[in-house]
Amino acid sequence: MDSLTLVLLLLALGTVAGVAYRQLRGRGRELIRPEKIDLNRLPTEKNGVPTKQLGKHATLVQFSTEYCGQCPGVRRQLSQLEYRMGGISFLEVDITERMDIAAHFGISQTPTVLVLNANSELVYRVGGVPNMKLLNEELTKLGAK
Repeated sequence: MDSLTLVLLLLALGTVAGVAYRQLRGRGRELIRPEKIDLNRLPTEKNGVPTKQLGKHATLVQFSTEYCGQCPGVRRQLSQLEYRMGGISFLEVDITERMDIAAHFGISQTPTVLVLNANSELVYRVGGVPNMKLLNEELTKLGAK
């Protein structure tokens, strides 16, 4: 195989990988067996005040770190969802110093967003910046409007 063919093959492979990444980025996955989450085990706070409020229809839990560049934007988007949609609670968990929590939930990137149903069961998970259209669809399935 000559070098030109190899370069073209690598270019095509890189293009396919890039397109696949863009299509799959921000997509979450539904969990087959929901896991019950005890919010009291999570260090959550809003504006410096501890909060453990479970939403009527759904609860969004965002795992962040101090050095996450995308986390503030996701925080704003999820806060807006909480404000606009009825029956949703939004909580943020800073795992910068809490590797035990990251290990328990298998967090390999921040932000990671978990969607809990009304029974505090983890039903949907997004690694990275969530696709808001897909997240809205999942919340609607849980009864949020």
